Amino acid sequence: MLTRAFRAIAALSGAVLLSQFPAFYDQYLQRLGGRLDQARIEKAQIVEAARLENLNLEAYIAVFLNGAQSPVRRQGRLMQTRIRELTGLETAFAALRDAPTASRPLRFASHAETGLTRAALNDFQPALPLGTEGLAYAFTGLLGGLLGARLSGRAVSAALRRRRAA
Repeated sequence: MLTRAFRAIAALSGAVLLSQFPAFYDQYLQRLGGRLDQARIEKAQIVEAARLENLNLEAYIAVFLNGAQSPVRRQGRLMQTRIRELTGLETAFAALRDAPTASRPLRFASHAETGLTRAALNDFQPALPLGTEGLAYAFTGLLGGLLGARLSGRAVSAALRRRRAA
């Protein structure tokens, strides 16, 4: 009786938790898109500053990197980092936006940024998973919860048997 209740609770918990993944994924993707937009604006500002100096982007940044003073060199490294981050954001956004439903968890795991994920979790608003995707994740969570309950039940039973035998 207790085992059945544990399995039911585990299955329901898995279904509820995993059914929220599509909503979280969408909210994360929105944040990532906003960050990407901001990075594009920053690059455009650097490109415009380079144009005003009659330099291409690389030459403009090189002026800073080769500057005589440390703050100037630091600014050059900062610009390089911003441009590099933009490329990473574009890659991650395209990979996540275009991911098929079934591969979204794996794509998310390979492209998620810790700080952005934490911020999305802090502001996450749960959703009622009425769509096909939410229901598919809920069903997968239900099966995962049942499997987890079964495996943990077996582990507990095995530990109790070893204890009794000792």
